[in-house]
Amino acid sequence: MSERILVIDDDENVCDLVRIAFEAEGFSVDAALDGEEGMKKIEAGDYAVILLDIMLPEKDGWDICRQIRSSEFKSVPVIMLTARSEEVDRVLGLELGADDYITKPFSPREMVARVKALLRRTEDYNRAHEKVEYGDLEIDLHKYTARIRGKELDFTPKELDLLILLAQNAGKPFTRKELLKTVWGFDNPAGSTRTIDEHVKRLRSKIHQYDQKHSYIHTVWGIGYKFEVK
Repeated sequence: MSERILVIDDDENVCDLVRIAFEAEGFSVDAALDGEEGMKKIEAGDYAVILLDIMLPEKDGWDICRQIRSSEFKSVPVIMLTARSEEVDRVLGLELGADDYITKPFSPREMVARVKALLRRTEDYNRAHEKVEYGDLEIDLHKYTARIRGKELDFTPKELDLLILLAQNAGKPFTRKELLKTVWGFDNPAGSTRTIDEHVKRLRSKIHQYDQKHSYIHTVWGIGYKFEVK
């Protein structure tokens, strides 16, 4: 069975372009022309990736991204599509839990390449058969889950990717730019390092719900962050 892509965009030409590009690569593609229809398809379908326009009627891309990341579909990768080039739009998308963004007009070839790269990164984690354990925290790379004393933590894909990178390199300080490049896969646009701070904040908060005795992600002043159990 081919992997399914959902594109949510109110421009039928964009939906047709995405459909043609991905079907040529063996994917199946569903489309929704507004936010409400998009959420219904997400709830009814099983998608490998969601391509999500920001400016939508009924319910905009920001709201949909928030809803996805707070729902049972939180692990589905999301790529934001935007005709707006302002840095604040790209940063907000990442802070809300988007895995990547593409600015319109885009190359269909680039879009397919970005989606394939995102799916490969996810598959790499799923193929791993090791566990990372520190204190009461256990990260299962095969199941792509994190638990504290048996309680599964409610992480988004990028939050978990960030935690895995830090945990697998325990004690090593990372700059925000290094984390952005390694986890999100692209160089740092001006100002978007605050995305890292927002994700770290959420990681700490979710971990603290189940483990109030230990700290795992530590600020390295003047540099960035490192993983260490204290």
